[in-house]
Amino acid sequence: MFKKYRIIGPDDPNYSRMKKRLLETWLKTLAGYGLMGLLVFAAFWGFGYSYRFQLGFGLLWFLVPVLSWWFSAKIAIAMTKSTPADPQNPEHKRLIDIVDRVYARSGLKFKPPVYISDNPLPNAFATGPIHRKAVVAATRGLFLTGMTDAEIEAVFAHELGHVKNYDVAINSMLSVLSMIFFMIVDAGVKVLMAGIRIFNKDFGVRPELRSKPRGFFTGVLEWVVMYLIFQLTGQMTKVVQMFVMRSRESAADATGSLMTGKPCDLATALLKLVAYVEKNRPRGRDAELYRALRPVMTIDPLFDASRAEPEPQGLWQRLVRFWRMLQLTHPPVPERVQALEKMNGSACNLQI
Repeated sequence: MFKKYRIIGPDDPNYSRMKKRLLETWLKTLAGYGLMGLLVFAAFWGFGYSYRFQLGFGLLWFLVPVLSWWFSAKIAIAMTKSTPADPQNPEHKRLIDIVDRVYARSGLKFKPPVYISDNPLPNAFATGPIHRKAVVAATRGLFLTGMTDAEIEAVFAHELGHVKNYDVAINSMLSVLSMIFFMIVDAGVKVLMAGIRIFNKDFGVRPELRSKPRGFFTGVLEWVVMYLIFQLTGQMTKVVQMFVMRSRESAADATGSLMTGKPCDLATALLKLVAYVEKNRPRGRDAELYRALRPVMTIDPLFDASRAEPEPQGLWQRLVRFWRMLQLTHPPVPERVQALEKMNGSACNLQI
């Protein structure tokens, strides 16, 4: 059984711990943005600030994250096949009442509509480009985990924390910066390759040579070089984006804790979510679907574990584990629970 935790209010000494944790997460986010900006600057500097913007192609790349941000609520609702919660349905009414209680403490000016999905995998999410267009949703599986109302409130406080912090916009704008970095590197590398004799007919340095056939070796080498550049730039930007995304998850934990005043309720909720997912882990097509939905889920349903993994012994295993951690959209649950206990000022007496 889980104990009932006291509420940490503004007058409580531990309240400052939650505020400090929130500040730490914002500093991490700013560091991630600074690093992405540094990559963009380095790309400009490395290619002599001679980047030529291709309007049509470039505009398309920029529009993808911007449109994903603006229509984020509609996209998430469609992907999860969620429908508006029905107040006449007792389970839906329970969800609506929980969201109402959290909203009352959130400080938000616009109450988001509540949706529910018939999916058996437990999850809750809140998304939207701005506060006025935000939505919150839960899956049917969320009510199969044995969570108490207080724990579900903590989950939705976390989700409304994303809305309050404009996390969808933060992650989307970082994607725009990553697109700029990739396009600069892509154009710059093509200019450099065009200066190499075996490539110049393909990149337009000598237009009179374009009609001449390209050798098989040249074509393969060109493809290999561009593939390696694409992979390198893609991995560099992905690591920065995932770092920022994890910082926003931690920020939502802190913001939600400030709303409820009970960090341990979220800690117990996370452990119950993971325990359920460990027993009902998605397979096949479901696993692929949730791979795409990982950023909007409360926990990572594919990679989270309820206990820390054994410490790898060899150097290669350590590197593999470190690289794997860099790719995660959420901090591991044990790490999140530890941070929540620190905000609580003491251990949460967690038992499942």
